[in-house]
Amino acid sequence: MKVQDILTEKNRPVHTIAGNRSVDDAISLMTGKKASALIVMENDQPVGIFAERDVFRFYLRDKRAALSETELKDAMTHKLIVADPEDELSHVITLMIKADINHLPVIDEKKIIGMLTLNDLIEHQIESLTDEIHQLKNYIEDLHEAGRD
Repeated sequence: MKVQDILTEKNRPVHTIAGNRSVDDAISLMTGKKASALIVMENDQPVGIFAERDVFRFYLRDKRAALSETELKDAMTHKLIVADPEDELSHVITLMIKADINHLPVIDEKKIIGMLTLNDLIEHQIESLTDEIHQLKNYIEDLHEAGRD
């Protein structure tokens, strides 16, 4: 299965913010939108991500810094790992686990078309495996029935 298939199921909006906005602005936007991550933009291009864990990392790095006076680009994760809509889910799950990230923007032709979370992918994998188990169980039951006839 491909990333695009999950995006169609989830249809979660992607929230963006400019890198020159404050950390406080980002936290307010995340709270208002009930989002756990924002894509940080500069000149209409994604340059990073600001997620809940970035708030904690920033605070631990500089406990005295005022969130309202700190620009987001100084607190965000600069290394933006992304997926392509045609990527296989198994590849993307492995990528996210190895990179220790929970949010994965999906970009197609330099445009953000969605955001997946590790929970989205794990949930999908569990549903898929559960369906497969049920199919195999039914197949085995059918074989037993056929053997009795």
